[in-house]
Amino acid sequence: METKQKKKGTLKRILVVLLTVAVLVGFALLDPDVQNIDDVLRQMSPLWLLGALAAVLVYYLGDTVMYLIACRDMGVPQSLFDGVITTMIGFFYSALTPLASGGQPFQIIQMRSRGINVGTSTSVLMVKFMAWHIALTVFGALGFVLCSGLLLSESTTIFIMFIFGYLLHAFCAFTGILLMIRPAIVQRGGNGVIGFLGRTLLKKRPERAEKMRAAWDGFVSDYKQAVTFALQHRRDMVFIVFTALVEVAAYLSTTYFVYRGLGFSEVNVCIMTLMQAALSISVAYIPLPGASIATEGGFYAIFSRYFGDSRLVGMLIWRALTYYLTILLGLFAVLIDGFRESKRKKPDTNENA
Repeated sequence: METKQKKKGTLKRILVVLLTVAVLVGFALLDPDVQNIDDVLRQMSPLWLLGALAAVLVYYLGDTVMYLIACRDMGVPQSLFDGVITTMIGFFYSALTPLASGGQPFQIIQMRSRGINVGTSTSVLMVKFMAWHIALTVFGALGFVLCSGLLLSESTTIFIMFIFGYLLHAFCAFTGILLMIRPAIVQRGGNGVIGFLGRTLLKKRPERAEKMRAAWDGFVSDYKQAVTFALQHRRDMVFIVFTALVEVAAYLSTTYFVYRGLGFSEVNVCIMTLMQAALSISVAYIPLPGASIATEGGFYAIFSRYFGDSRLVGMLIWRALTYYLTILLGLFAVLIDGFRESKRKKPDTNENA
């Protein structure tokens, strides 16, 4: 049964990849203004392309640094190598699962194999989640203030998606703050919503409602532990949030480096970065791995004016750096961790023999 489910999951992911490729091919065939890709690539500045790659690497490094600091303060210090492996495993499974939902569960499993209990690992990841959420909310707010009119003029659909996505982010941020000062209120509110669902939509499936209630109570408990960490290590928490701001800025600025690499310079880095923040928030809740298709379409809708006839090449390079490179490096991390895990188990097997 589990094998069949895994096969179905794999087939779905392959289908999403094929659909994404089909969309990219559609862009190339239906867009009469797209230049010859070979000519565009030959004219691209290698220096700016290296800058784009460096921005992505800073993104990976920032997440690793947050992980290492949180682990150290939780009493489970990790080496830089272990930090990189855990970080890339999280990125890998986040990229392959809808709504990036698979990253943290697989990280918890990987951390548990190294002797870190579930409660501690969950708290570490919750601290990172809080910091990332704060950083993206800050950039989203700046994007709304400085670029909302520009975004609306480019694409009404993306603008509406951005408003919806940002409201969800703001709601999560407000809930997180309320959890810090009035956790009982939030817990009762969540249980009330689950109770309502249990009496209506899940009336015939009470076990599902109970699972949701248990998951909610566990989330609140883990969040409380993360908040306790933040209050006990204020200086480190401030540094983690600062690192998250740098990490998010690096990720969002990749578009600008690609833009400059293709020979454009009319738009400054701030506007390009904030417009990318709007795109990232707009597609964050698309229930497809990597928000595929919506991300590519959103890039076309927002940045076509700036990239001109090079928009297809710009989108391909940007997506390759921010998504497919993550999958490739994450796959290496998964393989390395699997190899190390098999080596750890060999002594136990020999002893039992």
